Amino acid sequence: MIKRNYLLASALFCSAASFADVNLSFFSSDNVSVRVVSSEEKTMTFGAGKISFDGENYEMSKIDSIVVNPYVSVTFDGDKVVVSNPFDSVNVEVSDANVVINSEYLSREIKYKFSGSSKNGSVLFSSLYKSKFELDNLDLTSAGVNPPICISTKKNTEVKLVGQNSLANSKADTVGATMRSRGQFEIKGDGSLNITSVVGHGIQSSDYVDVKNGKITITAESDGIHVNDYYMQSGGDVVISTKADGVDVGEGYAQIDGGTFTVTSDANESRGIRCTFEEGKENTADININGGKIDIRLGGKGSRGLKADGNVTVKGGELLVLMTGSTYISGTNPNADTTVTCGVKSDKTFLVEDGLVSIICGSSAKGSRCLQADAAVTLNGGATVVHQNSGDKLGKKPNVIKTNGNLRFKSSANLFVKSVSGVKTFNIDGKPYWGGSEAVYEEEDVEDDEHCMCDLSVVPSEWAYTDLSK
Repeated sequence: MIKRNYLLASALFCSAASFADVNLSFFSSDNVSVRVVSSEEKTMTFGAGKISFDGENYEMSKIDSIVVNPYVSVTFDGDKVVVSNPFDSVNVEVSDANVVINSEYLSREIKYKFSGSSKNGSVLFSSLYKSKFELDNLDLTSAGVNPPICISTKKNTEVKLVGQNSLANSKADTVGATMRSRGQFEIKGDGSLNITSVVGHGIQSSDYVDVKNGKITITAESDGIHVNDYYMQSGGDVVISTKADGVDVGEGYAQIDGGTFTVTSDANESRGIRCTFEEGKENTADININGGKIDIRLGGKGSRGLKADGNVTVKGGELLVLMTGSTYISGTNPNADTTVTCGVKSDKTFLVEDGLVSIICGSSAKGSRCLQADAAVTLNGGATVVHQNSGDKLGKKPNVIKTNGNLRFKSSANLFVKSVSGVKTFNIDGKPYWGGSEAVYEEEDVEDDEHCMCDLSVVPSEWAYTDLSK
């Protein structure tokens, strides 16, 4: 027997009931669902064995149930906020343009739609269950101590971007980020998000940030994205301009599988992507690049394009690291107080399986090195270009490639190494193995100023020589 719940629906809507921002699903006896979406006031009527809604008629005898999926709507309008909240278990309090939302709903994810504009607004959010945020052409600036969006619970928040959205904090911000959560952020959608942080980080999560798509542009006084567990990107476009690190992972890893990722900074000792160990905890602190296009350009002294306490692995995509800053001296003793500028620095191994890697130290990057991996450098495939155009020996002696272990190079890989005079091309404590064979080159062969082992047609010319003459 077919279960029919339309009597309940009739009790709810038999009068000229009106509702906004509601999804209705009519489930028929043959398991075919007809979904009707309404974002404006509509009327549902009953009669002659039919339900009429939005110009369509549905036979009651074929309806098994009607499911109403509402969401909370928050619309900013200057110093005012208009809220539509159909949930008794969601408490929304408004003071001027500041909104506090507390959800005790435990059955499923609730969607919260934020739109409109305010130069003095904020959202403080907490929930006992994971939630969905939709930013729909939201332009929100916080003028107080709280950021525009602050989530105080450790649950997952999916952020869908619709249209063009902007968030900015103020110098009075005491939280230290424009978009902050104790839980996870998953960012998706076809829209854009522009984040300005005049104090602290752009996006901060005590857990992880996962970018699936959308365009995210961040300008930050501190880190562009600051997370504890990991940073993941599978699509979209992320553009970061920062006075600190592009992405800083405090106790985990970073992985880019697709999309574009761009970081620029002129700050001393900045990092494009940084992954560090947390003392007393087991974590990988690796940087994994499996696809996409990564473009990191740092001009500060003592900067690192990629810095991992663990491994750096490239299995696909395109990676460009351009360094133009010299060695950083923080004290009076160059031998003890220096931070060497380095394109890629791994405390363990650097491995290329596939893809295109181009690491360039420009003429102003004095005392720098392109690539350093403490345990080993292994090139199994793809094309790797390392080009150093600075011969200054400030601080520590510059090297193009340095490792305390072995340098292994398979015949399936492509390698181009070039340096100016006065720079040691290779500094290898272990043994270099070329072409996958056991034949080891003599030390004087390894120290030649130039080694070309690939077809340079696979390397874009604008990458190999970017800003080298400046």
